[in-house]
Amino acid sequence: MQILLVVLGLFIVAIVSLDVLITTLTLGGGGPITSRLSSWLWMIALKIHNWRSNHRLLLLTGWTILVAIALLWYAFTWLGWTLFFSAENSAVINGSDKIPASWIERIYFTGFTLSTLGLGDYQPHGKIWQLATAICSANGFFLVTLTFAYLLPVVSAATSQRQLAVYISALGGTADDILVRAWNGEDFGQFAQHLFALAPMLSQQGEAHFNYPVLHYFHNLERDQSIVLSLVALDEAMTLLEYGLPKSYHPDRSALGTARRANAAYLNTLKSAYFKPSDRDPPLPDLESLRLAGMPTVTDEEFHEATKKLKKRRRMLLALLENDGWKWDAIASRKTTNRASYLDDGTTINEAVLH
Repeated sequence: MQILLVVLGLFIVAIVSLDVLITTLTLGGGGPITSRLSSWLWMIALKIHNWRSNHRLLLLTGWTILVAIALLWYAFTWLGWTLFFSAENSAVINGSDKIPASWIERIYFTGFTLSTLGLGDYQPHGKIWQLATAICSANGFFLVTLTFAYLLPVVSAATSQRQLAVYISALGGTADDILVRAWNGEDFGQFAQHLFALAPMLSQQGEAHFNYPVLHYFHNLERDQSIVLSLVALDEAMTLLEYGLPKSYHPDRSALGTARRANAAYLNTLKSAYFKPSDRDPPLPDLESLRLAGMPTVTDEEFHEATKKLKKRRRMLLALLENDGWKWDAIASRKTTNRASYLDDGTTINEAVLH
């Protein structure tokens, strides 16, 4: 028996099994293999996108990462058990003529066993290899079960993520647009109710990213369905509300504070898992469009001074945008772009170019 093949095979199986268990059953995010594979694939796609803009590539990369995780788990488990069953010449034999299996036949035997379909045309020879075959089959069963138990909630969470993005986009496409749409000439009407409704949804989104890190790599072609653009626009809108307008015009304080803290918790989840804040400051939202809509605002100097303490938070927002393949212009002043216009009744479906 070649001890090296036994040790190497079991080591590979153990590492993959640990990665599967951490990724699927713990609340700490992805395992070491899963996290590295995801970040490497996304980094490559993002570099290509930055060289030549291609949002469709980013869209495909997200789903590719999800499929690649499952394939990697199965491929390396298959490799580990194949090495294990190759440690002894007579470990696997032909079921009819009892001749020891070749390398190709051992690969076939291992794959058939992992699939829990049975033993096929080959069988283990000896009690140790029979026991190992039973363990291999059980390993395959749990691998398939845990993989599907992980993939299905991810797809559901991706759907919820898109729904949240569209909800925020319907409120407005940019920070100032959100406030202009909510302003009724005297105050912000029922806008506080939207903030109350968004707070638990934002918290849920942060937890979903923590439990299923692969969600971070799900990109959308349509701007109104991009969770990143929506969250950044909403955060900038809350900055305008809190620091750009006199306190007497603020909506319900508990609603604004709750939604803002929920968004901060989401950003902290991303900061600890994916990237660091940018080393550049994004431009502040413009108060001029608020003034044109009849809103009383503080002076530009007061606004700039009050927002200095948000430097790290806003750099995090910029890093979040750039890591998803967008530029700050995508959520800049409504004078530059307006994602929400695509959702208005005045724009027909055929006229809308969402990406």
